[in-house]
Amino acid sequence: MELGLEELIELLKPKRVFLDGDIKIKGVSIDSRSIESGEIFVAIKGARYDGHDFACEASKRAGTFAIVEKPVDCPHLLVDNTLGALEQLAAYNLKKSGAFSVAVVGSLGKTTTKELLSGFLSCSGRVYKSFANENNVIGVCKTLLNLKNQDFCVVEVGVSKPGEMDEIVSFFKPNGVLFLNVGSVHLEYFGSVERVFEEKAKIIQKGSVLVFNGDDDILREAFRKRENSFCYSRDVNCDFKVDFNNEYLIIRGEGLNVKLKSREDVNPENVVAAVSGASVFGGIKKEECFYQKIGSFKPLGFRMKSVSLGKTRVILDCYNANVHSMKYAVGVLSKYEGKKLAVLGDMFELGKFSEGLHREVGRFLKGRGIELCAIGIDARFIYEEAKNGVNSWYFSNRDEAIELLKSKMFEYDVVLFKASRGMKLEEIFEAVRR
Repeated sequence: MELGLEELIELLKPKRVFLDGDIKIKGVSIDSRSIESGEIFVAIKGARYDGHDFACEASKRAGTFAIVEKPVDCPHLLVDNTLGALEQLAAYNLKKSGAFSVAVVGSLGKTTTKELLSGFLSCSGRVYKSFANENNVIGVCKTLLNLKNQDFCVVEVGVSKPGEMDEIVSFFKPNGVLFLNVGSVHLEYFGSVERVFEEKAKIIQKGSVLVFNGDDDILREAFRKRENSFCYSRDVNCDFKVDFNNEYLIIRGEGLNVKLKSREDVNPENVVAAVSGASVFGGIKKEECFYQKIGSFKPLGFRMKSVSLGKTRVILDCYNANVHSMKYAVGVLSKYEGKKLAVLGDMFELGKFSEGLHREVGRFLKGRGIELCAIGIDARFIYEEAKNGVNSWYFSNRDEAIELLKSKMFEYDVVLFKASRGMKLEEIFEAVRR
């Protein structure tokens, strides 16, 4: 974002202005390591570091000044709350840009859907999107602050604890919301799926255009009578009717008839959501756009990433996990021919529900022609539920698991690695392949 000093002071109304002269501001940064010339530094106090400790170094490097909430020995603006100042700047830049903003929310599939939607909307205009999965308060701020002259701003929005969405909607009020689903995530903090929904739904403003998953019982019940809302579904009467199988994905709506080849590395529900959102938010109806973009799409990070090691195909889905994404990944694995192994680890932040949800994954494994290697603490419950009927191993110690996999992994035609991000199963894979 670019703005003048007077414009900034009028916006933030600082308690103190300690500057040498007028400065043309070219952007905003909260990272002293990557700040660029002309950017102002906003000192944010985090869990590990306090940005005030780097304020003078950063502002000197950029040739500007810092925004702080306690005095520092270099040019600065003193405000009551630097995070609040960052949020004000983010909201101001979004408004100034005039871009149509879309929030992508849900319990699973946000990042992939955000990437797909952004690609589809690029057929209609210039798009800026959240980087990777930066979806918390700071991540949303960074997305809005980096917006320039784009037509669309696609923002991934995530919450893990009660009250976080209140903070986000205090400065981000999207024009459109794409609501994917509600599932059993972060139950350690929310206590129920209903409370997860209530928190996520706060992002929907009175004037927001809403596109939602009509096959999700909670979303359908909540939004089926809401004005300015559109749904997509396989099973119920919706604006976008969906049909998919192992070969094709077909989506029909007003002026829309899209037939896309299915991809094993992309959840078809994410594609359906993105196509529906692009049709509503961007008015995109042409099949050529969807066909071209889905053909060139590459999932980010460790999301159903396929790696070939000799005759063994390895699927790395190590970014995150909940009971729904676990079952989806196991379902994909079950469709392959040959000998199959699922290397499954813990699902985090489930609190008192953890045992039951891990056992649900164990039951789901049965009868699918898949063997199991469970790794972690609560992954023991997957093993206990699956072992009667599934050839299984369990390890609480990753080193022992590595030794087993080194001796056995290449006996399999397809191997899936799946767990929550904190388990870092990709490190186990790297240790095995060496």
